Amino acid sequence: MDPINLSDCTQLQSMVEHRRVFSLPQCELNIFETFHQCSNVVLSYNGLVVSSMMRGRKTMSLDGQANFDFLPGESVILPEGVTMNVGFPEADEKHPVQCATLALDWDMVNRNLVFLNEQYPNKELPFEWALNFEHYHFINNRELAASINKLINISMEDNGAKDALADLALKMLLLRLVQTQNLASIQHEKLISSRFLPAMQYIHQNLTDKITVSKLASESCMSQSAFFQAFRETFGISPLEYILHVRIEQAKKLMADPQITIAEVCYASGFNSLNHFSKVFKRLEGITPRQYRN
Repeated sequence: MDPINLSDCTQLQSMVEHRRVFSLPQCELNIFETFHQCSNVVLSYNGLVVSSMMRGRKTMSLDGQANFDFLPGESVILPEGVTMNVGFPEADEKHPVQCATLALDWDMVNRNLVFLNEQYPNKELPFEWALNFEHYHFINNRELAASINKLINISMEDNGAKDALADLALKMLLLRLVQTQNLASIQHEKLISSRFLPAMQYIHQNLTDKITVSKLASESCMSQSAFFQAFRETFGISPLEYILHVRIEQAKKLMADPQITIAEVCYASGFNSLNHFSKVFKRLEGITPRQYRN
């Protein structure tokens, strides 16, 4: 996602979750910035919450559930009334934490989902357009990141057609959210219920090693040709392309730590060439690793 300029921390009254607010008729954008380590910060909102990390790392837990890391390139969606417990274990003036949080009007959300289901029925699983709050934490794909960026930019600009532009951007954002959730949910269910689970576990446990299709096929007790064909039919990409996706997601998490260099991220993610790493990153994310970090 595109970076948002940080506030001047020397001018802030609060160093924990300093808030900038941009209001639209059916949406409120909050830019939160934290420049000080802390824990047990409690937040709650009205409406549908869409929160995306821009810089740094948070730890989060929802309604007593286990903590999870919230990193740049990721989003969470939450229904109205859910309380978030947030921690900032690494935040300081040199390593600020920044996230963009959109609070969307519930009536608007429901109207748009009804409109989509009536006018543009979903012809793929799960055969409806609906938000799934069981999958509330996920990695942004390029399309979702672009939709979030668009709405953020509209919220901040001074434009006579601002409200109309925001209405169109909100419709696009809702559709991209549902598409991203559906894809993640389907892939997760296929993985859990499929014979590919041993191969997937091997990939995640040996990410920095050379991983061959023959080894993955062996882990799944299949021939190499049968494994390759079945994997592609199930997940829509080849095993080697899947490995690249996993390595790039690992790289994005590592880049949340500004102390780790791009070269160190490259090798720690399983790439053996900085040039190859940069090319793959740009192909999958649309920007270079350095642009992503900045």
